Amino acid sequence: MENSCELIELFERSYFETLAEKIYQKLRNKQEIKHVEIYANSFKNTKVSFEQGFIKNAFQKKAGGIGLRLIGEQGKEGMTFTSDFSDAAISLISSQAIKMMKAATPNPDFINLAFPSKKYTEVQGTYDPLIEDICPDDINNQMKPIFDLKNRTMKPIALSGGFSASIGTTFIWNSNGINQWDRFSTIGCSTEVSLMKNNIPSGGFDWQSVCQIENLDVSNVAETSYNMALKGLNRKGVDSGEYPLILSPLAVAHFLIEPLTDALNAERVYNQMSFLGDYLGKEIGNKKFTIQDDPFIPGKLGTESFDAEGIATEQTTMIQDGVLKHFYHNSFTAGRAKVDSNGHASRGSYSGNIGISNNNIVMASGNRKKNDMIADIKKGIYFEYTGDSPNEITGDFSGLIMTGYIIRDGVLGPAVSETLLGINLLDAYNRIEEVSQERKWVDEAFVPWIKISKASISGRT
Repeated sequence: MENSCELIELFERSYFETLAEKIYQKLRNKQEIKHVEIYANSFKNTKVSFEQGFIKNAFQKKAGGIGLRLIGEQGKEGMTFTSDFSDAAISLISSQAIKMMKAATPNPDFINLAFPSKKYTEVQGTYDPLIEDICPDDINNQMKPIFDLKNRTMKPIALSGGFSASIGTTFIWNSNGINQWDRFSTIGCSTEVSLMKNNIPSGGFDWQSVCQIENLDVSNVAETSYNMALKGLNRKGVDSGEYPLILSPLAVAHFLIEPLTDALNAERVYNQMSFLGDYLGKEIGNKKFTIQDDPFIPGKLGTESFDAEGIATEQTTMIQDGVLKHFYHNSFTAGRAKVDSNGHASRGSYSGNIGISNNNIVMASGNRKKNDMIADIKKGIYFEYTGDSPNEITGDFSGLIMTGYIIRDGVLGPAVSETLLGINLLDAYNRIEEVSQERKWVDEAFVPWIKISKASISGRT
């Protein structure tokens, strides 16, 4: 594998600033151009996949590029990009962007590119230099707790997963004075475990993604996935009916919060593709339901001081005591709504279009212990994961509980078998009955255990 020092030196801030100035000099006297934006990034990705406790393949990729966005009269937009930083390539994307801008459809909703924010908050823990030169031997040692699962008394019939480590830089410049640069790192591991007993198969899985390698808990990923598979060997059907649910943090993050953040996307709202489009300033859930978006928590996946347009991020209470307070905006949707952007522009890479995304999601905790919440339920379901998604326009959900357990007399029992869950997300938010004191990180969400008073369950006994 190549050493990453060359990449780090090439993509320093000064390099991008020189490149931006070179591009702007080619465009500044073009009267038809009203706004110029440059978005560049570089990355080094190291990925390893494994099967049966042995590394199957490993590769490392280093790449980078620059995207150029021009805005002309009537909001006409032209965008091009290149991974070649030569003078010839820069001249080519400049001329192509002008041609695309002139040929573009007018956009009367466009107002302006982003302006520099008055204050940027410095964030901590989003870059780990320890993974700049990570190699397969390092990864092999990191993955040992997962590989050791093959030595258990009940050996997995299948054991697979992967490890990834990425470092990168982002640079944003525009003709309104934006000039921002930052670097980031992400480390992750995942595993899937399959067990077999009496010809009955069961699977378990888990993953974790962090910014600092010291925070990667591979042992917990291994144990969680193995235990999920082990508990799934004992399955039982349930009678159809309405049951109270206990949602684990995994279920809260992916069943309740993930579709919520999608629905809070102002672009989806304006395109009438959000079930929350008519609820700004209104109640959408129980008073126990409070959500804050926090981009400043040290070392978390959603931590950043500025968004993909260079606007400062900010702490924002999205839902307060069940009332929807804000949508997520980039500068375009904010201009259309006649509000200030709250710093939620996003881009996948230098070649991507501007979108909208959340930062760290923090749900307020409650006053009950999670075990006490479970103990209070005479007959219910502990819901952990579904691979299905709700309808983003209506909020309706009907899907399979892939991982869940029967609660009987306050005790977790067998895993559910062939069980469907049906509920509208707004009903789910309003039926939040209890929230645990304990909370857990799931990707960029810090969420508790939640009790929902009732939901429709379709089972087969």
